[in-house]
Amino acid sequence: MSLKARNIVLTKSQAACLIALRNGKGSKSEISLQAKLDLQKTATSLGILARLQLAKQGKTKRWHTTSRGETCRFQTVPDRLRKNSGTPGPGGRRLLELLDRPMRGSEIVERLGVTHQRVRQLVIKLHAQGLVTFGDPENPFWFIRRAGDRSPLLSCSEERVLSAVPREYLTNVIKIKLAAHIPESEVQKILERLIASRFVEEIEGLRGDRVYRLTDSGNNHPQRNPSARSAAAPRLPVESDRVYKVLSTILDSGAIRIRDVKNRLKIPRESINALMQYLKRKRLVKKTGQEFDAPYSLTDQGRAALAEMTRRLAA
Repeated sequence: MSLKARNIVLTKSQAACLIALRNGKGSKSEISLQAKLDLQKTATSLGILARLQLAKQGKTKRWHTTSRGETCRFQTVPDRLRKNSGTPGPGGRRLLELLDRPMRGSEIVERLGVTHQRVRQLVIKLHAQGLVTFGDPENPFWFIRRAGDRSPLLSCSEERVLSAVPREYLTNVIKIKLAAHIPESEVQKILERLIASRFVEEIEGLRGDRVYRLTDSGNNHPQRNPSARSAAAPRLPVESDRVYKVLSTILDSGAIRIRDVKNRLKIPRESINALMQYLKRKRLVKKTGQEFDAPYSLTDQGRAALAEMTRRLAA
């Protein structure tokens, strides 16, 4: 009897592998993860699908369906139960004990002291047993966690934005876009989600725009990569040494008249008058009264600008 004439009967595992192949999965790891099988069971199932002319392995070692495997109908029967198939072995137990929080595959490799290949084998088997899940199914070894662990995990793009936002200073969307290499429109949407999760805070910047920095929760998030490139700080509305000295003098005095600033810093009268009006337009200083010669003090924006100028000078 020809193969076409036979009724195709597949075990549940074989059927799961065939469906994974139909969904475009080609490597044994990809097939195992979608089919929720360990690598040994996957290899056995693929061998049987090949003998049934439903699947084949290409020159690049990736698996594909045949034309028959792509369109055939089949019936399924249960797999034969293997002894202790649902129980993790010593290596799997060590990995589970290590997963007290979501963890990168590379960190698991380092902490277990085994190879990447061995961790991959263990993780695939634990996933087949329903004991671990993944932060991103499309990139399963990026972040792994125990089944039932509800720790909030970020997508790859969200992690890149979180890692680009600084804690020590404020920055804007454009600078975050450049550091994370993500389009500005996507960065804005991700920031909204991170703000809602209280990982990032948003405030009004010195130029009247919206600026961002990490909260303590964002800074301590397990997915934040401290070695990632941080977004640069945006340009300040004022940057000259003379402005820095004037703002520092006002801050030290609490409130001070223009003539006292002039005398203390030895700035010509015309220059200090023009400079104070400029700082007033920038909303960095304000008069403390209505009198013509009322003292000036710093606004909140003025104090913030001075603090940022001081930080940059110290960096």
